[in-house]
Amino acid sequence: MRILLRIVWLLLLAPGLLYGQTATHPADSPNTSDVGSQLDALRQALFQTQQQLAAQQQEIQVLKTELKASQPGTPALITAAEVVRPTPTAPDANPPEPSPEIHSTAATVGNQSSDQQKQPGDKPLPLGAIKLGDAVLTPGGFVDFENIFRTTNTQSNIATNFAAIPFSNTALGSTSEFRSTAQFSRLNFKIEDHFRGTDFLGYVEGDFSGNSAPNVYQSVNGLTNRLRLYFGYARRGKWVIVGGQTWSWLTPNREGIGPIPSDLAITYNEDQNLAVGVPYTRAAEFRVAYHVNDHWAIGVGIENSNQFIGNYVALPAGFSSISSQFDNNANAGAANLMPDILGKTTYDTKLSGRHFHAELTGFLTGAHASVMPTGSTAFHSRTAYGGGGQVAMNYELVPNKLVFLANAFWSDGGAHYLVGTGPELVVRPNAAGTNVDLSMLHAGAGSAGFEWRASPRQAFAVYYGADYYGRNFFPDTTNTTNPGTIIGYGGPHSPNTNNRAIQQVTFDWLFTLWKSEKYGAVQYYTQYSYLTRAPWFVAPDDPKNAHLSMVYVGVRYVLPSTSGTLLRVPYPN
Repeated sequence: MRILLRIVWLLLLAPGLLYGQTATHPADSPNTSDVGSQLDALRQALFQTQQQLAAQQQEIQVLKTELKASQPGTPALITAAEVVRPTPTAPDANPPEPSPEIHSTAATVGNQSSDQQKQPGDKPLPLGAIKLGDAVLTPGGFVDFENIFRTTNTQSNIATNFAAIPFSNTALGSTSEFRSTAQFSRLNFKIEDHFRGTDFLGYVEGDFSGNSAPNVYQSVNGLTNRLRLYFGYARRGKWVIVGGQTWSWLTPNREGIGPIPSDLAITYNEDQNLAVGVPYTRAAEFRVAYHVNDHWAIGVGIENSNQFIGNYVALPAGFSSISSQFDNNANAGAANLMPDILGKTTYDTKLSGRHFHAELTGFLTGAHASVMPTGSTAFHSRTAYGGGGQVAMNYELVPNKLVFLANAFWSDGGAHYLVGTGPELVVRPNAAGTNVDLSMLHAGAGSAGFEWRASPRQAFAVYYGADYYGRNFFPDTTNTTNPGTIIGYGGPHSPNTNNRAIQQVTFDWLFTLWKSEKYGAVQYYTQYSYLTRAPWFVAPDDPKNAHLSMVYVGVRYVLPSTSGTLLRVPYPN
């Protein structure tokens, strides 16, 4: 009976136990409701906080952009971040996915702002660089061992005297020359800094082609150091100011309008006079440039001039002392009238993914001298003005592989841009022979070539260039001993130094033997050139022109931090 009662009790108790395990207890209901409400409130508060943070980030980016736009000379960055604001979301709305366009744009603006505000000190320092406060000083250069062979004796060193190629009927024209030298070795320093929105750069470069003594090759080969480049550069927004000694604006650029050597189209030649047909100087200059946009740049500047006549010009017999007022190869203190005034415009773009650069440069030059006319007791000034211009371009026929370059130069009085291969002017007497005037001489030049980057280790180049000088001659009315003598430049019976045309064809090969980002590079190079020089007048039995072949062969070690000074392909860094 007891067993039966226990079984009945268990049967009655089991449903209650099962119900207690599955049903919600009334006492627990209020607590569960409170926790759910709190979780919903936390989710909503977290979402609103996220929305507020996103809005604040967008506002910060907009303020940064507006701050940049308010600075003088800084172009405004107009992006989606300036016009798209986060839209407030209703408390009961589901959180939307962030717009990828807005995030991408905001990141772009942030990156641009960060890049624009970077200072030299923020970048990884090149090997050997020194940090001076916020500025960075970087040394560069190379050690060079060069061998030069010429089939005639130009009496030159590593800079070929294009205007004095000897004729084959002379002793010098029948004698070859060979020279080994470390003269082309170079050292440079670059210092960079950024201050209150302005980028500053200072650059100094020297080599060993100074005014060496006549006995320089006896015993110690004491070649002297010289000032090659020394300039300061400041850029703020679209404006750039350059002052010091740098390459002329008549030197063609590879890109842009700047003075940095790696931006210039100065060939791969090892000849220190570059090549026939390429105008250049390295003189004291001051110039201002304005970058209109990513493609166009314009500028104007002044450059040290030079009243150059060399030993080319036959002067009036009655006024021969006037030569002391010009650079006649023996007078460093020529009486310059004014600095040359230059203007330059450049254009860079991509054509079918290939870089294209074009430029137009013009210049104005002048010269003067004082003379005392016959019968006068006072000196009178004589003045002449000249000028000219150049067009130049280069285009990548194959991206990063094959480049075509060309330039054309024409002038009245522009000889000092052509390595002194002819005179700037002549001195013309009046009909009575009592006074003289200055008369500018036509001078032109041009070159074209291809540069082929065959591989990361080697490159080849071929160039053709020519210099041309016009004739400017007349009877010497001041010569009473030999009336009718022709003077000036390029006249009948003029010496064979009065050049009409100089031409050059060049082949270059450069090969990187070894390269390390940490330790620098070792390069081998070869240049072969064939040159001809034709004068205006040739005596009946004399050769029609002078010609020579020359070869440069050498090896150089390049410092790892050359600062872009050597634009050699393959690039040593």
